[in-house]
Amino acid sequence: MTLGERLTQARTAKQLTTQQVADELGIARSTYTGYETEYREPDTKTLIRLAEMYEVSLDWLLTGKSGDDLPTLPPEEREFLTWVKNHLTGTFFYDFSKSPSTRKKEMMRGLRLIYELEKGRKPGQKQGE
Repeated sequence: MTLGERLTQARTAKQLTTQQVADELGIARSTYTGYETEYREPDTKTLIRLAEMYEVSLDWLLTGKSGDDLPTLPPEEREFLTWVKNHLTGTFFYDFSKSPSTRKKEMMRGLRLIYELEKGRKPGQKQGE
């Protein structure tokens, strides 16, 4: 699927017309239609605005792949990473991204331990019960 096809798919999924999108972007309808037909290429700023408008990632918009696509990972690993994504705050990710690789490995081992403990716990069960 091409960028133009993904733009069309995302727009129709939001039930928007090309005119509505063009108005939101502050451009002519013909300019936006050119993006979908691949007669024109949107600049970076426009791509960012489109991704936000359509509530899709830039990665998906440009390549058709998503950061959530983890096709090569085993289901257990995918489940763990989803848990990490859903249970950690931005502070952790900031610290994680600034850490050396050895520290990152230690942090992930700790997270996996917490995850395994949580996974075995019944809903509403408190730690130590």
